[in-house]
Amino acid sequence: MAAGSEGARPRRPEEPRAEPIMKRGLGVPWLFAAAYSAVGFSIYFALGVVADRGLGLTPLIFLAAGLLFGLTTLTYVEGGAMFRERGGSSTFARHAFNELVAFIAGWAILIDYLIVIALAAISVPHYLEPISGNFADPGWEIGIAAAVIVAVCVLNILNVTGRERQASLVFLALADLGLQLAVIIVGALVVMHPERLTEHVHLVTEPSFKDIVYAAVVAMLAYAGIEAASDLAPDIDVGREDLKRVASIGAIGVPLVYALMAAVALMAVPVVGGPAGPHTALGGEFVEEPVLGVVSQYHPAWVADSMRWLVMAIATPVLIWAASTSMLGVSRHIYTLAINRQIPSWLGKLDRRSATPYVAIVLSGIIAIGLVIPTNVKLLASIYAFGATLAITIAHLSIIRMRVKDPDRRRPFRIPFGFHWGVATVPLPAVVAALLSGLAFLSVLAYHSTARWAGLGWMAFGLTFYVVYRKVFEGTTLTKRVSVTERALTKQVPEIEFSNILVPVFGTKFDDDIVATAGRLAAAEADSKSDAGTSRMDVVYVIEVPLTLPLDAKLPKEREEKARRALARAREVGEEYEDVEVRTDVIRARKVGAGILEAARRGNAEAIVIGGEAPTKIRGGGVLGGIGAAKPAEIGAATEYVLKKAPCRVLLTAPPEPR
Repeated sequence: MAAGSEGARPRRPEEPRAEPIMKRGLGVPWLFAAAYSAVGFSIYFALGVVADRGLGLTPLIFLAAGLLFGLTTLTYVEGGAMFRERGGSSTFARHAFNELVAFIAGWAILIDYLIVIALAAISVPHYLEPISGNFADPGWEIGIAAAVIVAVCVLNILNVTGRERQASLVFLALADLGLQLAVIIVGALVVMHPERLTEHVHLVTEPSFKDIVYAAVVAMLAYAGIEAASDLAPDIDVGREDLKRVASIGAIGVPLVYALMAAVALMAVPVVGGPAGPHTALGGEFVEEPVLGVVSQYHPAWVADSMRWLVMAIATPVLIWAASTSMLGVSRHIYTLAINRQIPSWLGKLDRRSATPYVAIVLSGIIAIGLVIPTNVKLLASIYAFGATLAITIAHLSIIRMRVKDPDRRRPFRIPFGFHWGVATVPLPAVVAALLSGLAFLSVLAYHSTARWAGLGWMAFGLTFYVVYRKVFEGTTLTKRVSVTERALTKQVPEIEFSNILVPVFGTKFDDDIVATAGRLAAAEADSKSDAGTSRMDVVYVIEVPLTLPLDAKLPKEREEKARRALARAREVGEEYEDVEVRTDVIRARKVGAGILEAARRGNAEAIVIGGEAPTKIRGGGVLGGIGAAKPAEIGAATEYVLKKAPCRVLLTAPPEPR
């Protein structure tokens, strides 16, 4: 029974790799639509919160934020094409820096995903107003938003958002893009009043510098799906030229559409003066449904009514799908954190049938509903800016460091316009973007007081949790990569079942695979029992004591410490399997094989699951202590002894590949 392999470096865990969803033959338009589906939805709630402070400069603010979006797109395309893994900035930081930096980026992304779910859900009842204006009332608003989140959780647990639904997502993205272009074109025909854009704009005073910076940072909400779009990397198989086209079109097209939408919006719902200063209904009355508010001001009335129903018909499913894809992003993200032992594995536990992290999805749904209850989109937008600016800054720095750290790595797409730094070529756009996003993060700390304390509180909680988990429960450093395979997060029923299994461990990274194999066997037996009984897994570490010493002799502290760490690690992996009792023990013996058999007899083991041993490099066959010609390479001395003399069945896992 093969369980994996081990080399000199930790094996990189990945989700099971499927065939690419989209291949080169589909062309750039389809690839752009797939990426746009993960980004284009946010205009439906971002427009109002940006216009609230940006006023007449909102179109220019969207363009300015679009500059950073364009530079960030280049960074994410290079990183996604280079690693072909999910996780966005967290994955980039893992390869460029270490697990601590990866966790900081990942934890920041996590709150952003949850906020996007809440914002999308809370916008749905407002975009249903053409059916009934009562849907925007507080009771209906929270109820419908909560129902959307519950539905999204169910869809994701059942894996309805899987690969087979990607074609529907592309068509929905095209409808979304078509609606936005229709709003722009119809608006240009019926509310073309360019003078309204500058009527209440006075340099430095209206809007103020603080308001401009505030709005520019919140405008990053308009590109909320960039992390989700980066998750498409493992699913799309395209060539270098197509990547360049998609990156170029996305970096220019998306900000341009948003800026034109903002211009039409401010001509339809202009900035007006008042006792409290200039303001626009986009940031007040229509802040939860700005696009619907814009088309409501079109004239004649039949145009406004037609556009309202069109916006409702397309924006509502787009927002629901946005919440669903963000929940998918949450689940994949928590899975990645769990499999890299940055959070407990039970948070990423996979359902046995749909292979979805149901615990993570349920918890995320509860948090998202909690974020909905205040019904304050401005607050959620400012907190989002905290996480986004932090994660994006780390992403840029990671790509820069990878250029220096591993200049020869294959990169299907490379950010253009670099400068030489030793043997490396540093991408200038990433340097500029890192500076801009870093300054944006500092502006959040300076100007967004609520976001500052909420964001810092979120990060403080996460880092405290991470430190305690890694140091106390994981028993490792904050920066070292420790990972388990997907099999440790799921229970798959194997063909052979045993209720009492002995598992020898040796303190190697291969132990995780051995214990996971035994755990699946024991868990399957527990599931098959008619009563609610449990299976047992005895994990032992055999310390070999030389003949020159008594068995109870005091041994070097390092050997006992290694045994303790190995057993603690094995217990943690084994306890991922429900209804399996895990026992651990240290055994002293003259030979490792003899100690294993002693434990098997003493515990009445039904099976021994043991890892194959890497072959020695000694030449000359069995006579000289090397590998005999008639004996498989994975059969070492201890394994051979166990196979010959075991009182029960022995399951041998695949050995690590020698380097």
